[in-house]
Amino acid sequence: MIGLELSLGQLQRGVPTPQPLASFFEQGQGARVALAEGANGNLSVWTELSPNHAAWLQLDNNDPGTRLSWRETLVMELHNIYPVGAMTLSSGWSQLQSSGSGLSGSYTGNRAVATSSVTASASVTVDRAAPYDVWIHYTSRTSGGYCRVDIDGAQTLVNEIDDPASLGYKAFPTYSATDLQRRQSIKVASGLTGSHDVVLTNGGVATPGGNAIMVEAVAITGSLDDPHILPPLWQPGVTYAMGDEVQFGGMYYSARANGPSGAVGPTHTGGIASDGALDWRADDRPTYPKFVAIDYASEREYAMRFSTGGPATELGGQTHGNETVVSQTFALDGVAWNPSTVGNGLSVGNQITITEDLTWQLQGGSTIGNCQLLRTITPGQIHHAVNATGTGPQVTFEWFYAGMLPMVRWDGESASTVVDSINIPGTTPIDLSSYAGVNPPNVDFPDVQRIGLMANLEQGNLVYGHEAGALPGASNVVNDFDTFLRPNLEATSESGGLDWKAKAYVTGSADGDLTFGAGDALRFYSRHVLQIA
Repeated sequence: MIGLELSLGQLQRGVPTPQPLASFFEQGQGARVALAEGANGNLSVWTELSPNHAAWLQLDNNDPGTRLSWRETLVMELHNIYPVGAMTLSSGWSQLQSSGSGLSGSYTGNRAVATSSVTASASVTVDRAAPYDVWIHYTSRTSGGYCRVDIDGAQTLVNEIDDPASLGYKAFPTYSATDLQRRQSIKVASGLTGSHDVVLTNGGVATPGGNAIMVEAVAITGSLDDPHILPPLWQPGVTYAMGDEVQFGGMYYSARANGPSGAVGPTHTGGIASDGALDWRADDRPTYPKFVAIDYASEREYAMRFSTGGPATELGGQTHGNETVVSQTFALDGVAWNPSTVGNGLSVGNQITITEDLTWQLQGGSTIGNCQLLRTITPGQIHHAVNATGTGPQVTFEWFYAGMLPMVRWDGESASTVVDSINIPGTTPIDLSSYAGVNPPNVDFPDVQRIGLMANLEQGNLVYGHEAGALPGASNVVNDFDTFLRPNLEATSESGGLDWKAKAYVTGSADGDLTFGAGDALRFYSRHVLQIA
């Protein structure tokens, strides 16, 4: 089988060395998956790519009459977050709500504390049975001073930072030439286990800089089954402080004042509104963990266009429609899933199974077939099996995509170039930057149905394999597959929050016209394998 290898990398970190295509389909070292509510009746799927990394998949269902659509993949390093609300604060701190912690745009805006007092301290007890590292999340400022870190009353365990300016103790500077640079973090310790007390104090004046520090959270290594991976679920009648972050109904909210919550959770999906007692600012992502967008705003499972001599019909979830849901089931480790009402909202297990029985229709509403879409999600792998049986008039396909893989070249939120180049064995590599600002024609790769992506991210090296092909079974009308690449879908340049997008399509065909009618079967699969190397 011929393979297409796409090699991705942050320009500032260098391009990864291309690997044999088989390595893109090796299983990672993750052990867990998780389900959670998404906004507007959507679904959030989490799958570990390594012991401490995960991908977050957004499945949209804005129209409950059509199937879920996989819209976005975000990659993150999992951290247990201990926000300001979990800390014990001495006198001398000013409490405030930051305007957000995104690099290019604010999320909910979490609670922060600032001080210029050398006697002020913030302490928190962190705990994990498995080995972990420790990070401090802070806001850098033009007036930023040094932040001192002690663990268990000493600095022996503070092994990831040193004395930056002959201070006589270990600390890190919080100065930035530009004020209010959000979402800064620094690793201060590694290799810890069990319970430890972390204490932060003002380490004095930095030059350049000043004597103020602003702290947002302490974090330790995490996995999906750890309790502090995401903000807690909103609860009624609980007293919150300004900037405290919660989640409810798949959305994330930050309190805009001090006070008790109302009786019914917030439901707004943007801006600021009340739960009946307390105002909350809404966003569709939490402040932590730090995300990197790998792909965005495009379906993965399938899409097709066909005709019967009249107007053309397109199928494909939310984007194309014309398929109605007969039934949907969600199972976690073989048990019907119900959204969690306690903790951090995640239901954690080893395998997710989502089954959707569908009716395929012509644009005018006539039925042409019955279809079952089976998603099986295990750690680092998403597998779609599509089995359709024709029940109506014969249709002829104009195009049929058995699998799709979008790519975000420029992720403005992480201020990084994600997609760099495309490498095909035996040919000259394609430099995606040469397509900036233009919308070129398709780049065709005949007889290719396996695709390998590679990204050199801040979190580690992401290896991403994608393939699509025929499933076994009688009367299957599809038997040939090719791939083509759209290097720049929107003819944009590296300028926006998520800009610009490329996309690879694995197309299906037959010996002659691809047709589908009563008694015919259309059986195919797509498979996505992700790992952090």
